[in-house]
Order: sequence, then C-alpha cells, then structure tokens
Amino acid sequence: MDDRFASERFPRSSRYHPDWIIAGASGGANSLWLAEWLAEGLDLRPGMRVLDLACGRASSSVFLRREFDVQVWATDLWFSPSEALQRVRDAGVEDGVFPVHADARSLPYADEFFDAIVCI
Repeated sequence: MDDRFASERFPRSSRYHPDWIIAGASGGANSLWLAEWLAEGLDLRPGMRVLDLACGRASSSVFLRREFDVQVWATDLWFSPSEALQRVRDAGVEDGVFPVHADARSLPYADEFFDAIVCI
C-alpha cells in the first residue's frame, strides 16, 4: 500500500485507502489530514450538525461523519452534489452526510442551525 498518506501525526486519516483519498482530491493538500488537525480544536460530539463549506468531493465530510459521528452538510459551489452523493453512498454514510450545491455568499440554512462550521 502507498504510504505517502500514512502519518503518525494523523492516525485516523492514515486508515483511509490512498486510492480513495486521491479520487477525492480537489486541491493540493490532503483534506483528511487537514480535517483531523482541525477537529483537534473542535469539541465534536455525536449528532452535532456540521457545515463543511467548500467541501469539494466531500472527502472531509465523509471523514467527519465516520470519525466523529456528526451530521455533515457537504456544501460546495463548484462540485456536483450528485458526484458527492455517489462518493458518500460508496462510503456508506448517506445517513449522515448531505451534499448541497450552494454559494457561500448565500447559504440556504437558518441562522444558528450548525454547531460547527469547517472550511478546508
């Protein structure tokens, strides 16, 4: 297995298959490492509602759902929610990750709806 995506610093992320990480890449950085690092500073608890803004192909959304049992609204303007939904279904987390097509300047959510907002 390709160990470029394995890191002692990021044990949760290191359990994900490199092919899955690469297939979900939408930028230069490993979004799972960034999500794991960011989550260290958040008090994520099961059932919390998290907005994953500009989530790309929803890799970070899948990670947050699997690792912290939170509900995630995977919101992006440029990537298709249908593509994200297929990835979410393939990961088996469609019960807690909800792909949405939206512009960050005009989000379709009520004020105070989310417990946490991330943008990776």
